[in-house]
Amino acid sequence: MILRREGERVLGVTQTAHSALTGHIAAAWKPGPELPWDSLLTAAAVHDLGWAPWELSPQIDPRTGLPYQFYEVPDRQYAEIWARGTDAAATFGRLVGLLVSRHFTRLAGRREGVHELVERERERQAALTAALGLDAATLDAASDLLARWDAISLDVCGGREPELGAWPFAPDRLVLRFEARELPAGAIVAREVGMAGGGSGHPHARA
Repeated sequence: MILRREGERVLGVTQTAHSALTGHIAAAWKPGPELPWDSLLTAAAVHDLGWAPWELSPQIDPRTGLPYQFYEVPDRQYAEIWARGTDAAATFGRLVGLLVSRHFTRLAGRREGVHELVERERERQAALTAALGLDAATLDAASDLLARWDAISLDVCGGREPELGAWPFAPDRLVLRFEARELPAGAIVAREVGMAGGGSGHPHARA
């Protein structure tokens, strides 16, 4: 879960809502013809699918009384989430599975408690890379872009301005919508972020 602070309120955005938003960001991006675009867009949209059961009953951080943020979830549960997620992603296609697996190992490589899962995923990646015949440069570029979309979505969901640089989207204006829940166990609220090209590219947010 992503915790978004608005004054005295704390809103929770599920990882699955963030994942879907990442897919919308990817779909609006200027396409890269040198990349496996369709599979990359799918991977962006489903990369956090493994979080769905956890989000139905999120684990509470005893220090705050709020759900753990995604990066604070203890290693055992984190490994279970991502094992489920990488397996689920593979059902969308081998390349989707490979990209989501690479995204996981990129995020979790420094977590000692998920070492076994990282090794399992590296074996999966080696087998899929060989089967698909993709070169390392293409895979690295695709993984870098997936990570960039993920970071933009995390910023938007968390109420921060994303670093866009030169306008990267195909349309001149992009509006992103997602839902959040007021915590603890409050009302569901809608959030909308609009971004326009031709200038700084900085977004503006409104309820």
